[in-house]
Amino acid sequence: MKKILAIVIMTICSINAFSNNAEKNRDYYLIQVYHCSTQAQVNHIDNYLKETYLPFLHSNGIVKVGVFAPVDNDTAVDKRLFIWVPLKSLAQLDVLDQKIEALDPYGDKPLIHLENADGSLAYNRIERILTKSFKDQPVFETKSDLTKSPDRIYEYRSYESETENLHLRKVHMFNEGDEIGLFKRLHFNAVFYSKVIAGSRMPNLIYMTSFNNMEDRNAHWKAFGDDAQWKKISTMDMYKKTVSKNDTVLMTARLYADF
Repeated sequence: MKKILAIVIMTICSINAFSNNAEKNRDYYLIQVYHCSTQAQVNHIDNYLKETYLPFLHSNGIVKVGVFAPVDNDTAVDKRLFIWVPLKSLAQLDVLDQKIEALDPYGDKPLIHLENADGSLAYNRIERILTKSFKDQPVFETKSDLTKSPDRIYEYRSYESETENLHLRKVHMFNEGDEIGLFKRLHFNAVFYSKVIAGSRMPNLIYMTSFNNMEDRNAHWKAFGDDAQWKKISTMDMYKKTVSKNDTVLMTARLYADF
């Protein structure tokens, strides 16, 4: 009897440990934004990402990496490339950093040499943002009913809040308020939802949805605005004025990347 009881206790402990670990298994996302002023710089970074940086990430166990550019990049003064790197843990990020730090800065490793042959700047600056996935979508979505296409639109949204409390309410709106469920029901093909844990603009959250094309994107948002569930949660007092600034970037994916 004592042996059976011991087995039961061990089983319960194992289940609890598994449950706790499952709760902790949430993605982290490194978002890198290259800011450029010329198309030559953009082309240079594109080549670096394709030939050097993405192979480095792939060789270190990161299977899927996204590279995106705003649809108006050609005419913009600030031309940007967004690199989205999903991580299973912060330890994985530390391993990548250690490998880069171990390289000889006086050597010729292309991973740390982005400068142009003529000495011109390869980019103006790099912005890095670290985020953690929402608990109701702990890992990024690997399946989609959309195909990889130059016309496919990725919508990157950053929601800033005036205070931490208002930020957490907006996160609550996505999770407990079931805004994530609404996006799923309306087939927004969300790639990820996350809260920023390190960045220059906080508190805020970032998420990305995707569509066949611009017309499809506009039709989806029309359906979203007309939906009874959205009208209900968007008028609830607990969720009012939770977003002070909304930055929306419509982008297309680089075909050499994984999305």
